[in-house]
Amino acid sequence: HFMYNTLNSIQDLILKSDIKNTNYYLSRFSSLMRKILEASQHNTILLDEEIEILELYLTLEKLRFGDEFIYKITCDDAIDTSRVLIPSIIIQPFIENAIKHGLLHKKDNKKLEVKFELKSNTLVCIITDNGVGRKRAEEIKQRSPLKHKSFATKATEKRLTLINSYRQQAIDLQILDLEENGVPKGTSVILTIPL
Repeated sequence: HFMYNTLNSIQDLILKSDIKNTNYYLSRFSSLMRKILEASQHNTILLDEEIEILELYLTLEKLRFGDEFIYKITCDDAIDTSRVLIPSIIIQPFIENAIKHGLLHKKDNKKLEVKFELKSNTLVCIITDNGVGRKRAEEIKQRSPLKHKSFATKATEKRLTLINSYRQQAIDLQILDLEENGVPKGTSVILTIPL
């Protein structure tokens, strides 16, 4: 899905004859595809490589949304990203969902934060968006004439179940609806990965 959106954004640049940005984003897109293909051949990946993939992906999403989209990736100083191994491409589908279901339907000021923290011998990844929330996203989806079957969420949940079947300590997933005075203020996904 994100490849389709990215290619549409690049096509838009081509139609505008924006050769400089077209070349830049095509280069970033090809780097992202190469890194995803490489990572998908392995069960685990170094955290710094995963962060590099996320950075490339979010740069391309920023092309689509422009200045109304702000993202930030932060990592505790205590984490040696060049030594920490995590399941490959485990985080990107949750970021894609945050963008596709939460931020896409929000008017301007779209924010996404990805934070990595170390607690004891556990890596905690917190993905927070200020989108419309899961309930509103579901209402919008139900009204859409194009009935899109959600593949990414189910596939990721199945993958987590499979990964957990051969791990001594399971990866935990929590999805929280953020609210303020009963008004949806986005979603937070918390992945807890024992190291």
